[in-house]
Amino acid sequence: MGVCALFLGGAIPAAADPNRIVSLDYCADAYVLALAERDHILALSADAARPYAWGRDRMAGIAQHDGSAEAILDLKPDLVIHSGLEHLKSVHMLDRFGIEIIDIGYSQSLDHGRKALLKVGAALGEDKKARHMLASIDGRLMAAQKQVAAMEKTHKRPSALYLTPSGITTGRGTYIDEVMALAGIDNQLAENGVDGWSSVGLEALAAKPPAMVITSFFQGRSGWNNAWRFSHHPLAKRIMDRARRVEVPANQWGCGGFFLVEAVETLIAARIRDEGPRLAETAFIKGAGK
Repeated sequence: MGVCALFLGGAIPAAADPNRIVSLDYCADAYVLALAERDHILALSADAARPYAWGRDRMAGIAQHDGSAEAILDLKPDLVIHSGLEHLKSVHMLDRFGIEIIDIGYSQSLDHGRKALLKVGAALGEDKKARHMLASIDGRLMAAQKQVAAMEKTHKRPSALYLTPSGITTGRGTYIDEVMALAGIDNQLAENGVDGWSSVGLEALAAKPPAMVITSFFQGRSGWNNAWRFSHHPLAKRIMDRARRVEVPANQWGCGGFFLVEAVETLIAARIRDEGPRLAETAFIKGAGK
């Protein structure tokens, strides 16, 4: 069994009833919190309560670990779940001790998040719960697409630049780009032919200032002053002040996953709010997808 069985045979339950579960990183934490019985969760990652972790408001009272193999072995888990984001040395050590491990992979798309949800659901014996969650997500995405289609009958698609306080942004092919597209927003960097994660300089911003800026990770970053120097620059502040700005909570897309639908809904709600009453009347479909 072990990891090989999971890769060769697909999503196979780690045990008949795994009830001593540990997750190794904040992306994996989300799946454990969403699907596992609470009293079956031994510990979450050290980042589980961070502002960018989806489970931060759902993990009160659950222990956290430091990611070391020793700390996890002391917990005596029967199932460990991770996304490959960190603690890979611990993963190798735990595997040598015969502990069942599920690698859901680091997601860069909603589709990957969907597959990971089903994989974890199968491993936990929570297939029904996972399928129910997936049906709910699909319904919400369908409602979102109806809203976007209604908007596009009366309004031009906005173009926006995604921006973090350190100047990190994205072009085509990332989950941020996918979320923007699902919300009916064109990615300014993708339009310029940029692929993947990138950084934007002040000169580029000044040469082509965005009409709309989608920001995230601006909260809870005290103490990281060097990395966050970009957002404190007077020119960057002036450009962002002049642009239409939409803030997406970091925990809605701190990594790719099933919860990206929340970021889609946040962006659509911001469009409806900012683009006027007529758009709200046209686009807001009460109860769609429920």
